[in-house]
Amino acid sequence: MIAALLSLALQAAPAPHLPDTPALRGQGQLALFDMICVRVFPDEARIATAMAKLPGARALTPDELRTYLKDDPGRGWIMPAGTSQIVVTLEAPPIRSCAVRMTNTDGVIDENKWQQLLTAAQARSGGGFLTMPPQTFAVGDIRSQASGVQKQGVGGAAEAIYLIRSTPKTPGYATEIRMVRQLVTPQRR
Repeated sequence: MIAALLSLALQAAPAPHLPDTPALRGQGQLALFDMICVRVFPDEARIATAMAKLPGARALTPDELRTYLKDDPGRGWIMPAGTSQIVVTLEAPPIRSCAVRMTNTDGVIDENKWQQLLTAAQARSGGGFLTMPPQTFAVGDIRSQASGVQKQGVGGAAEAIYLIRSTPKTPGYATEIRMVRQLVTPQRR
């Protein structure tokens, strides 16, 4: 149902509010990632139009955007999601990415729904993806676990879809769940 509602946001009708109590873990985040990052990205104009129609969504300030993209160019939005927030970011070339983050979570999502979304996304993109082995890495006080799929195209083109869970090493802090789709376009010589 959420996917249908978000689909409306991509059209002319006003978008509905994401549910505070989803029927499955990560329902709103999964639906938003599917519609924005899988189906519409890299069409930034349509994404901006859709985000403007989601109740409670607002553009990130430059300082807020730096929190997520560091010094990389891009844009983003934030919106409430129950006791959490959902953040959507678009990173500009040379590596284009669309990410949907949910903050303040316990790190759990409906893994079956994630796998269904991942399978459908790979099929829509023509297949040919390889599963990357799960990786764990630390940056400062943050420990992250990443999994996903990626494929190499001709001339250096590439596409990847990741699920990343980042948790501070300090006990008592919540996990951020990040779903990312990256597109690498070969640079012209």
